[in-house]
Amino acid sequence: MEHQNASGAIVIAGAGLTGLMCALRLTKLHPQKKIVLFDRSSTPGGMYGSLTYEDKWKFDYGMHVIYESCNPKIDELYREVMPQEEWHIYEKNEKDIAGLYFRGSLQNYSHYIDLRKCSEASRERFIGSLLRNLEVPLPEDPKNAYEFLRNQFGPEIVDEIHRPLLQRMYGVEPEEMAVFATKVTALDRVILFDPSTMLDLMQSPKLRARLAYADQLNLPPLRTNDQKALYPRKFGMSNFVDRLCKHLISKGVEILTDTSIATVTQKNGRIEAVSLTHAQSGTRTIAVEKFLWTVGWPPLAKELGVQIADIKFQRGPAIVFLNLVFNKPLAMDRLYYFYCYDENFATFRVTNYTNYCPDASNGSAFPVSVELWPSKIGRNASELSLGECVQLSLDELKKFGVIGGEHELVFAQMESKAGEFPMPSVVNAKALAEIRSRVEKSAAANLMVAGVMAKDGLFFLPDVLNDAFEKLETF
Repeated sequence: MEHQNASGAIVIAGAGLTGLMCALRLTKLHPQKKIVLFDRSSTPGGMYGSLTYEDKWKFDYGMHVIYESCNPKIDELYREVMPQEEWHIYEKNEKDIAGLYFRGSLQNYSHYIDLRKCSEASRERFIGSLLRNLEVPLPEDPKNAYEFLRNQFGPEIVDEIHRPLLQRMYGVEPEEMAVFATKVTALDRVILFDPSTMLDLMQSPKLRARLAYADQLNLPPLRTNDQKALYPRKFGMSNFVDRLCKHLISKGVEILTDTSIATVTQKNGRIEAVSLTHAQSGTRTIAVEKFLWTVGWPPLAKELGVQIADIKFQRGPAIVFLNLVFNKPLAMDRLYYFYCYDENFATFRVTNYTNYCPDASNGSAFPVSVELWPSKIGRNASELSLGECVQLSLDELKKFGVIGGEHELVFAQMESKAGEFPMPSVVNAKALAEIRSRVEKSAAANLMVAGVMAKDGLFFLPDVLNDAFEKLETF
């Protein structure tokens, strides 16, 4: 690829959903500018892509719907790419129908921990602990997950429920986990009362911030926004990603896959050019006017030559996606997915695609994704074969009560592309903050960073895009 002698392009690193949506916004903010987007992967979309096996069986990377950002500048773009009639649009209580396997039974009414399952004596202690704790002043910036949870619920609930749960999931004590860990897997509320009692208790902001309503499909309309969830009517989130890419190309955006950075040239406090390498096409140098990075702080530090070798990260649980097809639907009621918090289970989450996209099934084949964290049962993910993972999943799905003797396995495939679940530990939060600080000290004036963890607490797509689009206004 020859040298490009342009005056400068807007270059975007990363073709995940953040990079793609930012590219679309930039076509409106700077319609005359050349925009080049590149990614090391062979397919755009990142974790919002899809997998297809044998030209027949399609799966997403677990549960991925698009939650609106309640920002018209973002949400209108979804309808621009795909018209209203091509989306499943889920509102209010149907936006996110999630469950939890806890203490030997599947909750189809909430994914929050239900402490009504405990003994009456334990429940009374838990209620007393929570109520006494309401008068304790809350710290403005809790140091770790334990401090946050203890201030939420009191020591009895945290020590008996949350401590062993976090130990099983991450292999460390809650004092070593960042507060963010409680948000990622919905540990910031618990169920203690029946819906009729909660209707009265929900009038208190302090209680509503700590207690969950035990009937998600009949939750009273106390929301502060009308956020919706979107999923293509045709099964596969890649249907949206493909349409988005075609839409970008029609607007002149250049999308380069299987492409990585060879060098970054900086001069006078700006990124002047990037050289991009493709295995077949060679190297191409692009003059840069603006550089948008969406691939995380550690890779950015490496490309900019910022020294971070002394900074160590704790590795997160290795994830295995087991994609299965059954001859019958799973007995999950209306749940889109459910988590498993019980000990002696490798399953982290089970996703039933058909429950939020009927097109996922042809009437005789029903795709399901089982996300395994083998470390939960002391196993090494890299040492498990497909057959072992299939047997492990089938055994646990039977224990959950979602498959029985009439269910036949039609197809199975194992994926480990996800690598590891990001470890939400205090050590990693501090490490990321230090890398961010070092990069920002020498950051180029024409560099913008967006995406997951671009700043503290950014993880979920609506927050990520709201942050990115706000920055784009002055980029």
